[in-house]
Amino acid sequence: MGKKISEVLKFIHATKEPLEESFWSEAYAGAREVVLPLDTLVVGKANKTIPIVAVASAIKNVKTKQVNGIIITFRDVREERALDEARISFISVASHQLRTPLTSMRWFSEMLISGDAGAISEEQKHFVERIYEGTERMINLVNLLLQIARVEAGRVKIEPTMISFKNLLRGVSVALKGLLDAKSQKLEVKTIPDPFPDISMDQEVIWQVFQNILSNAIRYSPEKGTISVLVTQKGEFAEVMVKDSGIGIPKAQQDRVFEKFFRAENALKLVPEGSGLGLSLVKALVDGWGGKVWFESEESQGTTFYFTIPLSGMAPKKEGLSIAV
Repeated sequence: MGKKISEVLKFIHATKEPLEESFWSEAYAGAREVVLPLDTLVVGKANKTIPIVAVASAIKNVKTKQVNGIIITFRDVREERALDEARISFISVASHQLRTPLTSMRWFSEMLISGDAGAISEEQKHFVERIYEGTERMINLVNLLLQIARVEAGRVKIEPTMISFKNLLRGVSVALKGLLDAKSQKLEVKTIPDPFPDISMDQEVIWQVFQNILSNAIRYSPEKGTISVLVTQKGEFAEVMVKDSGIGIPKAQQDRVFEKFFRAENALKLVPEGSGLGLSLVKALVDGWGGKVWFESEESQGTTFYFTIPLSGMAPKKEGLSIAV
């Protein structure tokens, strides 16, 4: 009793940096339990580090409600982390092994469709086009699995550069122009203030988030619909809003939206093809840069997704691989 936490136990991040004092201050304030970051390690004997999950809570006097200290509950998760590492490694290896034959299948299909491998009949061309489309879906699924495995393993390299939202969204809209034109849809973009201050971000990471959210908005919105993007400043964060006029998400299924492989029933009926991995990747990336992602939706009335980015930008990370595969 009466000692500083650092005198009794030493908590650090996986990067070996000490755990911020703000966690203990927040717990001591007594408003709520504080969950320590997932990369928290406790330093044991002989400076051996042990991965843990931990919660810090205030100890209050029942009568006066005064906070007399904090209690930390933590658990050794070495076995769980080892199993998780094995799972992620398996997904990564299996995905890499699948990409090579799938890429070959796509290449040969393209040759047959274009006539480079000789003339084929219209009926044969129809069958080859179905093969090509199925291969494309499989390649996209494998790429998403690889990306999620990299994010969950903390292996994504972050190389921030100063990026303009205006230029970024112009590039995204050009990339998605084919999907927009196919349904005669319109993409409206607005920033407040205009121009919005540039933010230090990793181009590939932020691109993945916008691409996944916007492609969903296009897919589930009606023809000639409008998709709106609004970027505003909220305190120390930029808040991005993406609003569509699509099918919405049933209320009973909304708490599962960010789960891997989950797709709402109405989405499955409208578009049977889909992996249910895009929004899981979005959440992992946004959480990784210290932002938040959430949504508001009503079935048949559309969905609005929000996510935040610190105005201070994304923290650089030299180790790892690009999110692009």
